[in-house]
Amino acid sequence: MKAAILAIGDELLGGRCLDTNSHWLAVQLARLQISLVETRCIADESSCIIEAIRSVCEHVDLVMLTGGLGPTPDDLTREALSEAIGQPLVSDEKAAEWIGRYFVDRSLPMADSQARLAQRPERAESYPNHAGTAPTLRCSLDRSAADPVVIWALPGPPAELQDAWSRHLEPWLIANASASATVEPVALKSFGLLEADFVVKLGDLADRDRAPRLGTRVSQDVFLLQIDPAGATREQTVMTATGCRDLLEPYLFGDGHQSLAESLGALLSERGQSMVTAESCTGGMIGASLVGVPGASEWYRGGWVTYANEMKSTCLDVSVECLESGGAVSEEVVRQMARQSRLHSGADWSVAVSGIAGPGGGTSDKPVGTVWIGWSGPDQLHSRLFRLGTDRSRIRMRAVMMSLQLLRWSVLGVDPMTPTAWDAP
Repeated sequence: MKAAILAIGDELLGGRCLDTNSHWLAVQLARLQISLVETRCIADESSCIIEAIRSVCEHVDLVMLTGGLGPTPDDLTREALSEAIGQPLVSDEKAAEWIGRYFVDRSLPMADSQARLAQRPERAESYPNHAGTAPTLRCSLDRSAADPVVIWALPGPPAELQDAWSRHLEPWLIANASASATVEPVALKSFGLLEADFVVKLGDLADRDRAPRLGTRVSQDVFLLQIDPAGATREQTVMTATGCRDLLEPYLFGDGHQSLAESLGALLSERGQSMVTAESCTGGMIGASLVGVPGASEWYRGGWVTYANEMKSTCLDVSVECLESGGAVSEEVVRQMARQSRLHSGADWSVAVSGIAGPGGGTSDKPVGTVWIGWSGPDQLHSRLFRLGTDRSRIRMRAVMMSLQLLRWSVLGVDPMTPTAWDAP
């Protein structure tokens, strides 16, 4: 089954309101293995709504309209739907009773304009709104006698739409459209390579004609892989997810909503270990990402923000000679920061970072984006040099993510020199 969503409202097109309904419905459809092939935002104009309904019905089996079912003059979905499918509007006595009861139960006056809410196309079915007033409508456009397009008109307020989905639309889909909620999509998150390189690692699994189907995107340099069943069985989906996990290692760090900081914290917690941070160019961002994880006090002891050279020497015993000879952004400095922070704290692990985030301060030898990361653990001390771009905010965020990934690899026993997209030449 192919589906489309038509979100109706000038407020969506004018940027005054975010279309959260389409996103929410997309998630629900994916869970039911219904293929969403199109979403549109439509103005509060009858002609626009009619044209959108008729055109989208040419290539889908299910259409969901959201919004425009209220009592105000710009609520035109009901009238446009009636004209699009060629059925006159009639008053639904049961719907009128539901709406009237809503106002009586709440001791509210009912305006004459509310009577519009009880209207529906002649052969449509109305469903009660348990979270508001406007009923949900279900009707069809007869593309052919044996192949009608089912159209659902849902109220626009998110609470009302979601209630209508769970009470009416989802049960109908499961009963009538061979929809199934038994196979859940899988989401995987990785960090350390560019999107194109990750896709290469996935090989044939990324082919678009496969089921399950893989979808990829990047956010904050994190590679997000969505595995949608697309009609595949649970066993096929699990097998594909297992294959993807194997191919994405060791860059893969979590499922679903898990962050890199949460992944590292879980590893330390499982092992009864702790860590500290020593930061320069990131200015506490690594520590902030760690304390954002609930329960971080079990494994994160704290850290140092040593932005100035004097702080590096007085707080972490970094040698003045080292700072003067090689500069703050150097391998020996981050190694000393990592070593000394671990010794001072008694933690099992430490990570240190120093770099040039820009926009000024770069040289031919150390351009903007040059970042040294050092980390220390039981019987080990490592350091790596990166070129993390030219934008200050991106450099600092990448330094945070890279620091967490490098430490995570060492905790797992992965080669700490595993290649990344930002290795210095």
